[in-house]
Amino acid sequence: MLTLATTMTVTAVNAAFGQGSSRTIKGTVVDSVDHKPVSQAVIYLGRWSTAQRTGDDGTFRVTAPTDPGLLMARRPGYVPAIIVVPPGDSASEADVGTMSLRKVKTDADRADMQSADTRMYPELAQFYDHRARYRQGLFLTPDELQRVGGSLFTLIRQKPNFHFICFVTRRGDVDCGQEANRGRTSIMNPSPRSAEQEPCLMVLWTNALGPQRTLDEIQMDDVLAVEAYPHPGMTPPEFTGSPCATVMLWMKHSGPLTARP
Repeated sequence: MLTLATTMTVTAVNAAFGQGSSRTIKGTVVDSVDHKPVSQAVIYLGRWSTAQRTGDDGTFRVTAPTDPGLLMARRPGYVPAIIVVPPGDSASEADVGTMSLRKVKTDADRADMQSADTRMYPELAQFYDHRARYRQGLFLTPDELQRVGGSLFTLIRQKPNFHFICFVTRRGDVDCGQEANRGRTSIMNPSPRSAEQEPCLMVLWTNALGPQRTLDEIQMDDVLAVEAYPHPGMTPPEFTGSPCATVMLWMKHSGPLTARP
């Protein structure tokens, strides 16, 4: 395992609810222009999704600790709304009122969306800095990941310049994906057809707390954002070490940056 000489330790105490007794928090999410209810907005307490979405009337009702923290309402296409929830008594119910979401239409809106992301997840400031500086990389924002499902490997391999990446599974096998129109991948074929390219055994970086995991062990719900680079010439210096593609997963349970094949 490769570890940066200087690790990036992320502290986001202001963005995380502590542990304690539970209470109920409710509210309503509306569009900032027409004030109509916004349905299917996901409610977050601190760094984590509650898995609760607003109903057709825009309302939500979630169980939360009694400690103070940040509550965020998020729906793709809107600037996330964040409010500070004060401490409360156990078994009490708090109505946080109306939260307004503004549709993302302008550069200013996109900047406000990034500001909301970095308020909840300070480490994403580095993600957005990379996106502005390394234009040839692949970047998937929190909103883009919220729209999709399935496996991360499949999602990344669907993007241009990443069709031939491979990774080592938790069993130690090399997985290059399956494409019926290609048949066997050239990593298994000593005489690849001209239509094939040499597969790339990527290096996976994460800032995850806890044990190191392979790409097939990581759940989409645990990932904040993804940045990937198809070859070393495009890779930021902090992610060096891969002979070809590099993939960085920004995780909700964050810690120091580490890498593995």
